[in-house]
Amino acid sequence: MTQTITLSTDAYGIAELCWNDPQRKVNVFSAEAIEEWATLVERVAVDDTIHGVLLTSGKGMFHAGADLRMVGGFFDMSPEDLWSVMARIKDSFYRLETCGKPVAAAINGHCLGGGFEMALAAHARFAVDDPAIKIGLPEAGLGLMPGFGGTQRMARLAPWQRALEDMLAGATYDVTTAQSLGLITEVVSPDALRDTARAWLLANPEAQQPWMARGYRGPGGATFERFFHKLNAGLTRDGVEERPEQRLIAEAVYHGLQMPIEPALRLEVRRFIELARIPSVKETMQRRFFGKAA
Repeated sequence: MTQTITLSTDAYGIAELCWNDPQRKVNVFSAEAIEEWATLVERVAVDDTIHGVLLTSGKGMFHAGADLRMVGGFFDMSPEDLWSVMARIKDSFYRLETCGKPVAAAINGHCLGGGFEMALAAHARFAVDDPAIKIGLPEAGLGLMPGFGGTQRMARLAPWQRALEDMLAGATYDVTTAQSLGLITEVVSPDALRDTARAWLLANPEAQQPWMARGYRGPGGATFERFFHKLNAGLTRDGVEERPEQRLIAEAVYHGLQMPIEPALRLEVRRFIELARIPSVKETMQRRFFGKAA
């Protein structure tokens, strides 16, 4: 079996999970990689000699997200089977962020889709100072939606209005913009990337996600309701039935931000499965990526 992710631990108890699939030009979440990833996450979570986790890439691109061929297969799965796949990755990200150990991502190149969703499950994200690097959730531009927690974590880290608008547009960011939105902790030189991330892990043994802090409250109230009333009106005017991912992303953010993170993550998966069950979406995906009719 090909090893996609390597696990190594230094003298300080910092475990490095390095993505470097030898059979692909870029790192992706294939079905096999998901299982390997989830197994390694559980290993670092239960190992008492590990005191922090560093996510890295052995390739020039940090992570490209989900394997499109795997995604193409989602549309032929039963809801139950698709839930099993999505829940496996959802649960692994949640396990990582709640394992009681600090987690940092060292982003050395493009970090997109499911790869960015993985990074959002870390407690800190460090990126190389390179204006060419793109970071974000471009799924809506493909007629899809985030399904690995992106609608929930991004809307809690960045200003939620901007986060939602950018997810609906499938927008990506350069590292400076991502930092200004709270999605990147620090932008550093290439030579300093790993050392900076490791130093942060050692200095923050009690790190936790902001939404896990006691007293955390998500957005709400009249401003929240007005924003979504206006958004829904705009989506209806623009023909939301022709872009179902727009409605489902908006619903995931609206309802999810009013819940604790764990049920919010389950809600996102349910919306993703709803999207995958729409025949027109399947037809579009098959034509776009595989050049054939559904």
